Amino acid sequence: MKKNIQVKTDDPEKKKFNLVVKGTVEKVVDIKPVSVYLKGNPGEILEAVVTITPFEKYPFSILGMETRGNESIKPMLIAPTEEKKFWQVKIKSTSDKVQNLYDVLTLKTDSQYKPKLTIMVSVRFLEKKVPKS
Repeated sequence: MKKNIQVKTDDPEKKKFNLVVKGTVEKVVDIKPVSVYLKGNPGEILEAVVTITPFEKYPFSILGMETRGNESIKPMLIAPTEEKKFWQVKIKSTSDKVQNLYDVLTLKTDSQYKPKLTIMVSVRFLEKKVPKS
């Protein structure tokens, strides 16, 4: 990563100068997918799974999950196992009517680098299209 920053000072001889900041940015976590988009018909159960994989160099645990409280979107946090070294969030949603639903899942971690992880969830229940005969 490289960033150029213009610095303005009150120094009469050097009112402006460029500051260059360079460094390596390392990933701490891999989240797939980062956002969840579900689409279906009223009455259907829509599901998705988000996988959260901490990088080996920066291990962390997820301490809890908060939502904005949309009752029609139900997330469930699944902890790692011996076979699976990653966290999962299973998301289910259902509705009996045509509507758009939205929620934000906030995962609290014990990581000093990523104390919060955010997953956006968008769900659309569309009117069933009846084929023309």
